[in-house]
Amino acid sequence: AGIDVSAKLASLDWDEWQAALKKYVPSSGASTNSQLLRRAILQIGHFSGFGQELDQLDVDVQRKASAWSVGLTSALLDGSVLLPDQAGVPIELNLQRLSLPEPADSDAEAEARPDPLADIKPTSLPAMNINIAEVKLGAEPLGSWALKARPVAGGVAFSDMQLHAKGLLVTGAAGWDELNNGTRSWFKGRLAGKNLADVLTAWGYAPSATSERFRMNVDGNWPGSPAWVSMARLSGKLDASMHKGSFVEVAGGTKALRVFGLLNFNAIGRRLRLDFSDMYGKGLAYDKLSGILQGDDGQFLIEKPISMVGPSMQFKMDGRLDLAKDQIDAQLHVGIPVSSNIPLAALLVGAPMVAGAAFVVDKLFSNQVGNLVQVQYKVVGPLDDPKISFVKPY
Repeated sequence: AGIDVSAKLASLDWDEWQAALKKYVPSSGASTNSQLLRRAILQIGHFSGFGQELDQLDVDVQRKASAWSVGLTSALLDGSVLLPDQAGVPIELNLQRLSLPEPADSDAEAEARPDPLADIKPTSLPAMNINIAEVKLGAEPLGSWALKARPVAGGVAFSDMQLHAKGLLVTGAAGWDELNNGTRSWFKGRLAGKNLADVLTAWGYAPSATSERFRMNVDGNWPGSPAWVSMARLSGKLDASMHKGSFVEVAGGTKALRVFGLLNFNAIGRRLRLDFSDMYGKGLAYDKLSGILQGDDGQFLIEKPISMVGPSMQFKMDGRLDLAKDQIDAQLHVGIPVSSNIPLAALLVGAPMVAGAAFVVDKLFSNQVGNLVQVQYKVVGPLDDPKISFVKPY
């Protein structure tokens, strides 16, 4: 019926363990193996493997009909792995809990961190079906994850992805390829959610934009492992849209939160020195915002203008975004309805708060300009604090 083993180990290295199994455990079939060992309960003080280090790992290995069931418990994870005897059958990884390392305190710190999976070769990963009930980033819950991993020529491919991440749903396919000078990862799929304000807050950004729904289609790649994804290293295409929401002022109490520069349209409105008191109330409302970026290594061209259409205003932006250095060099076109709160005379000279002859000019030019005045601005500098200068009305 086999034997049971219970042991306490000060340390265990996965590569040494695999070598020992190949040397001492016969591999002629499930029936032979099952007679040697039925169950092993190990308390490991320190575990090394898969590019990771774990302290206090409890392992419960049990023999099943045609597979080994391995229970895993530590401060970072809790669950089981089913290792089938038959070659080519995917490993089943089912975890109730997985804790990922604490997130960086700042974007700069995140960029400076090394690739956490740099020591793993993607060609060494077996076929796996992965289901994790609860993923945590530090102490913060992300949600459930499900995906399939399959070896391919030169690396591993991930499919059937359903990753929940603080209000974001990530779906699609990805891969991790081994190259002569390192590794490279890719993702082709969608990030989607409902109220963007909730997602921004959850990820440590100020809730500067709301939405009924939003999505971003991504066809991108970056150097390193899937865990080393970064906007500063990203190449490819981003196609985003948001529907039915508003851009709102960031209250003083949110100073600890970062402002996501690309969504700081309310600040742009203030910098244009326009009087939007009749529009703002609960924020600068929009019906739809969309745009397409295309670039390499964080240097993006606005391929399709970032446009915002709302009941009170229209924005359209084209130019370049340097997401590696958080810089912008773009042209902003603003369509503003002529009203007593936005003097036409002031718009024509690039000083929107200048009043005085507003009524006279409005009467003189109302037949020619219609209901909407277009004004062009130059936007240059840091994404979270750009310099906006008047160019011309048209």
